[in-house]
Amino acid sequence: MMDVWKCDPEESRVRSLSFRVFPLVSALAVLGGCERPEKPLPPAPSRPAPAPVKASAPAPVTSLPSSTESELRERLRCEALLGFRELMVAQHAYFGEKDAWTADVSRLTPLAPCADGSRVPTPPDEAWLAGCHFRYAVSVAGSTPNDTTYSVRAVGVGGLAEGLTYAMTDGNADGQPVRVWPPSLVLEECHGVRRPEGTPLPAPLCEGAFNLKSLFTAQKAYFQEKDRYSESAPQVGFLPEPCLDGSRAPVPDATWTAGCHFIYRAEVSGTAPEQTFRLTARGMSGAVVEQKLTLDSQYTWSPADPGCAP
Repeated sequence: MMDVWKCDPEESRVRSLSFRVFPLVSALAVLGGCERPEKPLPPAPSRPAPAPVKASAPAPVTSLPSSTESELRERLRCEALLGFRELMVAQHAYFGEKDAWTADVSRLTPLAPCADGSRVPTPPDEAWLAGCHFRYAVSVAGSTPNDTTYSVRAVGVGGLAEGLTYAMTDGNADGQPVRVWPPSLVLEECHGVRRPEGTPLPAPLCEGAFNLKSLFTAQKAYFQEKDRYSESAPQVGFLPEPCLDGSRAPVPDATWTAGCHFIYRAEVSGTAPEQTFRLTARGMSGAVVEQKLTLDSQYTWSPADPGCAP
């Protein structure tokens, strides 16, 4: 026979509150606000204690430089590169006038300071050029124009720059060009670097544009003297600068003249003095590979003038 049981309403209200206070008592069946007594559950079987786990040694943590530190180091390398580059331009301008390099830093262009106008300190007893995070010392070796070089040493001062030292040498030895460049200072890596101290780098395409303008000027000057143009770059006095490390792009044949990332050729049409010319710059490596610029004797560019400042 089915058990018959009754519940007191007051008792039901109290027990309902008890259920809310202790929600873990889910084994109680609530039916119409009344609790039905249940048979006690058998005790849970005992379980053996888990075996102790032997702790292993923590894996070594390799610390990596933060992205901020990495960016700062990249900017420092580019600052040193730009400082060397500015001093090279100044030395070559001085050499063009004097047929000699100079160790007198007062005759060279001042280097760029930091964004706030500050510069590193320089020793009072030595001649240095001060930049933002580096100071530069210049020395000259040799005497004759065909057998003389200059060297520049950049020394980092303070912060992450402290202890950084770079050196480069440029010039001629035994009548041959010499260029010794720090392998860690790569021009291509400095394009687009956020606010490196120094003269900003032009776009890679501007290397070809600058040299086409120089070749155009050389052709016009040669015509004024000879009443004709020439397809020979050495004849008109055109020799583009190599890369900062002294290397040049490969040329397919002798009609081309090699620069750093571009090679150049002049094509002359007509009979002197009624002649025209067409100059070509072809990119051979890096960001400008397979790019092509042309400039004719009427100063017409193809594609359009890239807009690089002289």
